[in-house]
Order: sequence, then structure tokens, then C-alpha cells
Amino acid sequence: MVWTPEQTGTFLDFIAHHRLYAFFHLLAHAGLRRGEGLGQYWADLDENAASLAIRFQLLQVGWETEFGTPKTDSSVAIITLDRGTVLELCAHRSRQQREREEAGDAWVDLGLMFTQPDGSPLHPADVTDLFNKLVEEAGLPPIRLHDLRHGAATFALASGADMKVVSSMLRHSSITITADTYTGVLPQVARATAEGIARLVPRKVASVRVMPERPAIEDHSRLGLISGSQSKIHNTEEERNNGYEQCKEAGRDESLPASPKYAARDSNPGPAD
Repeated sequence: MVWTPEQTGTFLDFIAHHRLYAFFHLLAHAGLRRGEGLGQYWADLDENAASLAIRFQLLQVGWETEFGTPKTDSSVAIITLDRGTVLELCAHRSRQQREREEAGDAWVDLGLMFTQPDGSPLHPADVTDLFNKLVEEAGLPPIRLHDLRHGAATFALASGADMKVVSSMLRHSSITITADTYTGVLPQVARATAEGIARLVPRKVASVRVMPERPAIEDHSRLGLISGSQSKIHNTEEERNNGYEQCKEAGRDESLPASPKYAARDSNPGPAD
């Protein structure tokens, strides 16, 4: 399950002043995994290029934690951030600097982006519990912390991003994984894309065609609707003979409907149809 963009915005607004706001903002916008966010170092942020290098993650083994490399080889990559996310990270760094000054010599200087108030690493389980608590307080439908990553991918697809671009953002090992994971989103994206194409084509004449009203028909047995036009079906022997003679005189013997069945299939059928 993923939140709608409105629900995600509601959540971020609700926690805007929380000390770990930037962590949840990063996951919701860039699609990082929990461990990747907790294992992020300030040295890997390039403010000018608006990019972030994903090189480590904080793993939970039982209750113990350890730093390791991301999930797959493709997960080690440099991702592009939007300017708003960069500004939020910079604001978080300023907040962290104040905590560092308050902690003094007790500060644990590891260079981590998201930490305890004393600079030590956060525990992944504690962060998940915090997320669940905040979601409940915000009155939003419960989702997993990992679903913020799925939400980021869904929003990217909905915004018109190419599947390959989204796969690169998520650092999947194959675009097939991305496509399979977000199959449910694809019909909506395709529909939005089709509508977007239609909106780009300038028109001076309304594209919706209104058919003229048909005259009232008293004897419905004498008329039949056929593809492309409206034509009379010869119902009597006399009418069939007259129609045949007219076609023969015009040199178009093959134009005579062989039977009402053919007349109902084509507006200008041949006997061999």
C-alpha cells in the first residue's frame, strides 16, 4: 500500500518540526531504503550538484546493528535530488550542529547524517517504531516505512518519468524488477500519458463528433443499418430484381448484395464476400 500524494504531504506537514523530519522527507522523495538512509554520511552529499552517493547501509542483525554495503551492487550509486530535498538536508545539518554543540565532548563524531542527539547511530527498529507512532498521531492509513520508497517510485511514474529513469532512481538491478513491482501503477500511468498526448495536439475544431439526428422511420423492417452508411435492404423479389437490373445497366453486377446477410456486413459487398 502507498499513500496518495496528498496523504504524503499531510504526513510531512505533520512532522515538519520533528528532529528527524529530513530523514522521512528523503525516503519519501528519493526512495531510499531504511538502512540506506540511516547509513548516510554527510561527505556523500554534493549540494552544488544536488546529488547523493549511496555507499553504505545500517543493518539490523537480530537486535545488533552493523554497517555494510547496500543490498545489491546496483544499489551503490549516485542519485539526483530535487532542490527542496537538498535544502531540507542543509537545514537538518544546521540543527544537528546545534545538538553537537550542546553535547560537547559527549558527541560521537561518526559523520553520519541522521543520528541520536549525541551523534551515535540510530537503531533501525526504533526508527520504524517512531514512524508508526507518527503515522497514527497524524491519523493516516497505516503503511510500512518501506512503503515511502514505493510511494516515491509511484509518484515518479505518475509524473511521467520513464520506467528506466525510475529504475535508476531506485537502483534496481534490472528494469524488469521495477516494471514487475509497479505493474498496478502502469495502467494509470499509460492512461495519463495518453491524455497528455491528446492535450498537446492543438485543435481548432472540436474533436467530439455529433451525429445528425436520423429521420423518424415508420417501417423499420424496410431499413437496415450497415457499417459506414445507412442502406435499404431488398426484402421482396420484385425489389431484388429491380436492383439487379439497375446494377447490370450500370456495369456493376458485382455490386449487388447476394443476400441481406451481406448487406448487413458491408455497405458495398460483393457476392464472394
